[in-house]
Amino acid sequence: MQGQKLNLNWGIAAAGRITQDFVTALGTIENSRHSVIAVADVKGERAQEFAQRNQISRHYDGFDALSQDREVDIVYVGTLNPYHYAVVQLMLSRGKHVLCETPMCLELSQARELYTLAEQRGVFLMEGMWSRFFPSYDRLRELLLSDSIGEVNLIKLQHGFRLANVERINSRALGGSITLDIGIYALQLGQFVFGSPPVKIIPSGTQLNGDRVDVQTEFILDYGDNRRLVALVTGLEKLENDAVIVGTKGEIKLSNYWCCTQLTRSNAAPETWPLPSAKFDFHYTNSCGLRYQAEEVRKCIEKRLLESPKYTHADSLELIAITDQIRRQIGVHFEDIVGQGL
Repeated sequence: MQGQKLNLNWGIAAAGRITQDFVTALGTIENSRHSVIAVADVKGERAQEFAQRNQISRHYDGFDALSQDREVDIVYVGTLNPYHYAVVQLMLSRGKHVLCETPMCLELSQARELYTLAEQRGVFLMEGMWSRFFPSYDRLRELLLSDSIGEVNLIKLQHGFRLANVERINSRALGGSITLDIGIYALQLGQFVFGSPPVKIIPSGTQLNGDRVDVQTEFILDYGDNRRLVALVTGLEKLENDAVIVGTKGEIKLSNYWCCTQLTRSNAAPETWPLPSAKFDFHYTNSCGLRYQAEEVRKCIEKRLLESPKYTHADSLELIAITDQIRRQIGVHFEDIVGQGL
C-alpha cells in the first residue's frame, strides 16, 4: 500500500561490541520499525548470551543458519575484518539485504564482487559509513552548497585513540590497520567535501608495529586546484578528534567529525544534535548515532533502492581504492589473509 512504512527484521552476524552498540542504538528510535529477531556467532554460547541480554528470540551457532532464517530481512555484519567478505557473500547469496561494518573488504576486487552480486540478486548492500547519516552531515551539505564559507581549499584533522592493546587493530592476521579502522573516516570527509577522488596521495610519518601493521600515519590528499586534506590518524594517543574545513570566506569545525553532533561556523554559535539516552552504555564514541544509519537503510529498502544515495557503491569502491593505495605505499599487505573462510 502506498505510504505504508516498512518494518525491518534484523539478523546480527557476530556478538561483539559494535553489534551490541548497534542493537542498543536501534532501541532508541522513536516509533521504531526495526526488530532484531536473530543473532549468530562463530561461538554459539556468545550468541546465546547476546540474545539473552538483548531479548532476541533466536540465536545461532555459526552464520549459515542465520542466512537461512526466512524471517530475517537484513543482516548487520560486524565480524572481524578478514571475515566480512565471506559472511556478506553468504548472506547476499541467500537473498538477504546487508549492512556491513567498515571496511567492507580488505581489497578492492572483493568489494567489487560483492556489489556486483548484490545487484544481480536485487538486494540492498551498504558499507556502514555511518558518518554520512548524522544530521550534522545534512547540515554540512547545506552549508557547502550555499557557499557559506566560500570555496573550500583545506580540510585539516587529527583522529586518535589509545588503541595499543586492541588486538583487532594491531594484528595483521585480524586485518588490523589504523588506516582501515579510523583513517577511512578522514578519507570519506575529503570525498564528501570535494566530491572527487584525490589526484595524489602522500603518506608520511607512518609507524608500523612488529606485525607490520600501521598504528599511526599522516597523509596529505591532493585534490588538485590547490585543494588538500591533511590528516594525522593514530592508535598511540588520544587526540582532539575534530576536523576543520577551511574556505575562502570562513571555516566550519566538526567536533568528533566522524560521528559529529556539533558543528560550528566562524563567528556563529555551535549547532548541536544531542543523542538520546539508551538502555545500555555504549562502547564507542557517539555509537547511538548508528540509529541514523539504520533508519537510512530502512527507508532505502522501503523505496526498493539497492544503495543509499548518501553513500553509494561507487563511493565505497572509491574509498577502498584509496586505502589500498595508501597501504601499498606504507608497506601493509593482506594478500595472504584476504577472503578467509568461516
